Amino acid sequence: MTTPPRITAMRRIGPGEREFQLVLFIGLVLIIAYLDYITGPNISLTLVYLIPVAGAGWFLGQWRAIIVALAAGVVSLVDLTFASTASDVPTAALVWNSVSRAVVLTLAAVLIARVRYDRERLVIQDVQRARSLELLDRGLSEPAKRLVDLAENWDGSVEALKKMVHLRADEIAFLARDFSSMVRLQSGELPLRPTTFDFVELIDELRQEQQTAERRILMTNPANALSVKGDRARIRQSLSSLISERAAGAELSFMVDKRGEDAELVITSGDYRPVGGAERAKDVLGMSVELAQLLFAAQGGSVRIARNPLTRSLRVTARLPLA
Repeated sequence: MTTPPRITAMRRIGPGEREFQLVLFIGLVLIIAYLDYITGPNISLTLVYLIPVAGAGWFLGQWRAIIVALAAGVVSLVDLTFASTASDVPTAALVWNSVSRAVVLTLAAVLIARVRYDRERLVIQDVQRARSLELLDRGLSEPAKRLVDLAENWDGSVEALKKMVHLRADEIAFLARDFSSMVRLQSGELPLRPTTFDFVELIDELRQEQQTAERRILMTNPANALSVKGDRARIRQSLSSLISERAAGAELSFMVDKRGEDAELVITSGDYRPVGGAERAKDVLGMSVELAQLLFAAQGGSVRIARNPLTRSLRVTARLPLA
């Protein structure tokens, strides 16, 4: 991905580091349990147990936080059982107190983990929406400028003017559709209807649709079908947008093949450039690429971009898991 925008302010924790921190939080639970044993059942340390549980929920996620909470419940039961005053307390009461503490701590773990998850999700959505607005603003400025130039400087026939205005209007409508899809996808409001379909057949449809007298498209594909599962219509829309961004007049090639457990499409061209784009900000991708990345990621796939800094050509690699 190039990938959808990430949260740069938050450092991601690797799996090995997560397990190490889980051990540390459980160690803190054992220390608190020792203090709990010393103070006896007359003083409740439930709020103190919240410290490692809250830390695990915030930094390690829901399931690891639940493990810490359950560990706190177990050790508290052991503490109460072997405390010097435990013989004066009925066994049922000891079990009830320990189970109650474990339930309260587990609920706290789930709540804190959820707060952290929602916070990250909202930050990501804010970044993505800001990015989408930036792309929309840049994408609309060019066709709008051309419309103004047509209105001020046109001296040809009315029919030719209608054709040019229609072309610019199609560009604006195209960008507006992609922007709407991106915002709905980021908000979880874009419905995806996954079905099993032949990826090779879909790409061949796109080749026939996009190939014109000015645009020659070569396609290399396996003899057998590549069945994938996803929303065929949405995938077709995003790939069609990617292909349409290629400058007309140059040869374009599609290479479809199986890569491990994925079906892969590689689009290459000598002058494949994002709309509005690389000339003004060579590291900024077009809106259709951003939409494709989000859409494929939502279905377990990916879209990667490789740019040649000398020729400004692009190679687009799109993958979807095999069904």
